[in-house]
Amino acid sequence: MKTWLITGCSSGLGRGIAEAALEHGENVAVTARNVEQIKELAEQYPVQAQILRLDLNDRESMKNVVDSTIKVFGGIDVLVNNAGHGYRAAVEESEPEKVKELFDTIFFAPAELMKMVLPVMRAQKSGLIVNVTSIGAVRGALGNGYYSAAKGALELLTEALTKETEHLGIRTMLVEPGAFRTNFYGKGLRGTESRISDYDVLADQYRKENLVNHRDQLGDPMKGGEVIVDTILSGKRKMPFRLLLGSDSVRTAQNVLKDRLQEIENWMDVSRRSDYR
Repeated sequence: MKTWLITGCSSGLGRGIAEAALEHGENVAVTARNVEQIKELAEQYPVQAQILRLDLNDRESMKNVVDSTIKVFGGIDVLVNNAGHGYRAAVEESEPEKVKELFDTIFFAPAELMKMVLPVMRAQKSGLIVNVTSIGAVRGALGNGYYSAAKGALELLTEALTKETEHLGIRTMLVEPGAFRTNFYGKGLRGTESRISDYDVLADQYRKENLVNHRDQLGDPMKGGEVIVDTILSGKRKMPFRLLLGSDSVRTAQNVLKDRLQEIENWMDVSRRSDYR
């Protein structure tokens, strides 16, 4: 039996991961900013589930969650950094305070949580850190640049962490979801108040107030949670470092990487001209 600490469990993919882990008989520190939205899990799983309030913009809140999880369950085997929200703005229209809050929530807070659990995992000589990023980390989308930048930064940090901790028995995994039927496209999405008329022609494609959530995304968050937990617990084959989640995520990654490889080939002769001869 493993102990999981999962962020952002009130709905969506985080809820799916938490429920799947609990159904597998695991111990889970289930966290959310509003614990009223997750308290029924404690009623369903009174021994396995610990319900904790977590504010990713409050370091003391993060420390309390880590300390409480260790106190109740004796350690932390799996950290899942999942919580976050989107932000739609053209680069020039972005608002510095909102960009800072975005990076604090989906880059700096997960990085801080990793630092908090690493001493425990080092002492155990085992552990797994799962960072849920996005297909947006594979390519920057129109009006989504800062979100992609923050998720991309988390991916590169995770790559470095892998090299630093593999010899300690600590593993890492990135999860890159496509579009899922969650609150991400509703209350989980924020936007800019700044408007520059030259970008109006693109407004229907990215400005929050022009986006209509038809809830027709391909991804099922409950199935997504099951896939992640099954991949971690199955033991049938080596875990991927990057787990694409959803057929739309697979297609996007294939197209992006194919184009990148082709560009490398097309410009290889020019790229090599900067070498010493």
